[in-house]
Amino acid sequence: MKKIIVTGGAGFIGTSLVKALLRNDVEKILIIDDLSTGSKSNLDNFVSDNKIEFIHSKIEDIENINKVFQNYDFCYHLAAGVGVQYIMDNLSDSLLTNILATHKVLEACQANNLPVLLTSTSEVYGVAEDKVWTEETKSLIGPTTKLRWSYAASKMIDEFIALSLYEEKKVSPIIVRLFNIIGPNQLSKFGMVVPRFIEAAINDEDILIHGDGSQSRSFTWVDDVVTYLIKLAELKAYGEIFNIGQTEEITIKELAELIIEKSNSNSKIIFKSHEEVFGKSFEDPNRRTPGIKKIVEFTGIKPSKNIEFMIENIINYKQNN
Repeated sequence: MKKIIVTGGAGFIGTSLVKALLRNDVEKILIIDDLSTGSKSNLDNFVSDNKIEFIHSKIEDIENINKVFQNYDFCYHLAAGVGVQYIMDNLSDSLLTNILATHKVLEACQANNLPVLLTSTSEVYGVAEDKVWTEETKSLIGPTTKLRWSYAASKMIDEFIALSLYEEKKVSPIIVRLFNIIGPNQLSKFGMVVPRFIEAAINDEDILIHGDGSQSRSFTWVDDVVTYLIKLAELKAYGEIFNIGQTEEITIKELAELIIEKSNSNSKIIFKSHEEVFGKSFEDPNRRTPGIKKIVEFTGIKPSKNIEFMIENIINYKQNN
């Protein structure tokens, strides 16, 4: 694949993907991003590269998008609202972006016979009670009064549309469900827990935990994610869904304590209920741990970084930038 589209290419994962694709010697990359959660500064290192074209726009606002997608070999569709805080602050916009933009991307891919990789989310599992969430785990999301789950529902619709078009032999999609991706240049302002905790710790500020901190998560290094995205495209894993994540669990309280230790911080941990922070329309899964057997067997690749490595590297980056 020599000519590639990356929607959301100015975001945290998108930037890392673009850098990796350039190292793979692609001919051209079209980045489409409205910069709602991405940043133009993320592109500063390679916007001067003549291989890069950047369109600053919402996907749903692009006229003649079918023509824009002509003569490309593959599309990575990463554009979406991200981060709990951003989603809760922008519920209707996030829904429309996730559904309308994905619909337009899939239509353009169909018109140009362009394979596409869609980034979905672990949110689609809701509060599923299985010990490990595999790609076949039944979703258990809350009532519509808990607006937190609107994001999960919109991503499920994206998956259904893509898989329906695949069954009709109209589009060749790959779907990945991402679990808590972290890395050095991730921003804290959209509610991302690791950079939020680290920035507080290196400034000796209180670390705020939502809930009692017993909820557990599994964090995944962004470069591992990018490796999987590129490999799945190479393997033409069309019509398949893959969890991308790490199986090592840590509670949010343990995460805060680890960050304080690794940054030699004097921060104190404080707790606030989810209702105090987000209101009554919020609900949070107690565990979120992916089964990754399918992607490891399919690609032959295992996640390469443990939580201590990730935290140490992010602290070092934040302290020096």
